[in-house]
Amino acid sequence: MPHTTSGSERILTEVEPAVTGTQSVFRALSILRAFTAQRPTLTGPEVAALFGYSLPTAYRLLRALEAERFLVFDRDSRAYSPGPEILRLAGVMLHRDALVAQTQTSLIRLRALTGETVAVCWRLGNRCTCTQELPGPHPQRIETGIGVEFPLTRGAAGKALLLDLDEAGVRALLSEPDVPEPAGGVDTLLAELRLGRELGYLVETLDDVVTIAAPIPWIQPGLAVYAVTAPESRFGPAARAAVARTVVEEMDRLRSILRKRNPFA
Repeated sequence: MPHTTSGSERILTEVEPAVTGTQSVFRALSILRAFTAQRPTLTGPEVAALFGYSLPTAYRLLRALEAERFLVFDRDSRAYSPGPEILRLAGVMLHRDALVAQTQTSLIRLRALTGETVAVCWRLGNRCTCTQELPGPHPQRIETGIGVEFPLTRGAAGKALLLDLDEAGVRALLSEPDVPEPAGGVDTLLAELRLGRELGYLVETLDDVVTIAAPIPWIQPGLAVYAVTAPESRFGPAARAAVARTVVEEMDRLRSILRKRNPFA
């Protein structure tokens, strides 16, 4: 059933001319990027306040996205949320080259070997986003949540996405306005990345949570990583070392499989 506007909305719509051209494309994309795991829904007034749009402009953009199935509208809450077209596009990306099947097999194996929560995290823009996750079997476990995102400069998974960058590349990334400064400073981050390249993984403790992350061998460098996460209380030095060895061995196993499939790569 098409959405009907209230009298006040109709008056506001008639006052302001339609949003057209390239500007409206960027505005629509900005609205889509505003949805997060912490903010899964947005109302028209919230979008207007968030971006400084007039109310009719906010509703016009939202309804255009709804018409193309990028958003769905809940008439009870009067709020919009991501729609099926987002899921379809995500499926195109994740299923490319049988990616989901390959990573899911490795996730199952890593969880069995480590006994902890395992995940695949992608670099989407300048953020690290969890796209697949298998929670660990323990009652006390860490779950990131699919769709949750973090800065590339915070946490082992985000930093592992930077392992392929040289110093100039890291500094160029840090100059971008949407990338926060690393907590320990640029030099500390560069030292962490140098060590990570030698070890083949990164490990970091944040808020009593320990994460070990390593790049996925068959995916373009700097695009996706595996991550193993556990409470610090269960992830002491010996456990971390054992899991790190397991992660490295699994990455080596995957590289061996790749070489056998394509020895000239």
